[in-house]
Amino acid sequence: MARNEDSSLPLRHVFVTAKTGGGKSQAMRNVVVPRRGVRALFWDVDNDHYCTRFDNKGKFLKAVQAAVKSGKPFRLGWNGEDDQDTFTWFCEVVWRVLDGDFDTYIVLEELADLEMGQKTLPGLGKLQKRARKYGGIVVSNTQRVQEIPKSLITQAHKVYIGLQSAHDAKYIERVLGIPANQVEALKPLEFFTKNGETWEKVKIPYKAYGEKSRKRNQFA
Repeated sequence: MARNEDSSLPLRHVFVTAKTGGGKSQAMRNVVVPRRGVRALFWDVDNDHYCTRFDNKGKFLKAVQAAVKSGKPFRLGWNGEDDQDTFTWFCEVVWRVLDGDFDTYIVLEELADLEMGQKTLPGLGKLQKRARKYGGIVVSNTQRVQEIPKSLITQAHKVYIGLQSAHDAKYIERVLGIPANQVEALKPLEFFTKNGETWEKVKIPYKAYGEKSRKRNQFA
């Protein structure tokens, strides 16, 4: 299980949302998750990230164990079955390798696809509540903000709110207080993010996810 508990570590979880074309993937790849030099594990069933991905549980476990043992940075992802049981298994694998002596990014893509609604799956709940003390940084996202547990939004240290459809913008206004008309007026790559107690609008830089990156995303 997770080891080397350090209660002094701050909460650093991040939540990102934007509808299709809003720039969510750009925010994830180019602002939120460092491109290199970190330990990172990805639930990446749509192949969105620069990492080595696996669709076989045994091979994924073996790769994770070897990477942790090496003591070096790594970027390993899962893109196999995407049902709730497999997701819970993935969360448990992550929990086992967390170490308070190292930061580990836990990148969870398109959580609405898991059809959790407002019910948090057990493995995800554990990571939300306890990963902080073991260097875990949960980075979650979705296009459909009403179809995930609200705690992913309200309990994140950093939140990025991008362009939304009208009904999701109204939901965000109820949950976070950002006026719905301002959310609907965002342009692609623009996000509201919180700075202290106030929301400010930022522009995310665009960087192409080019051929070199795609070649590194190998199935194993």
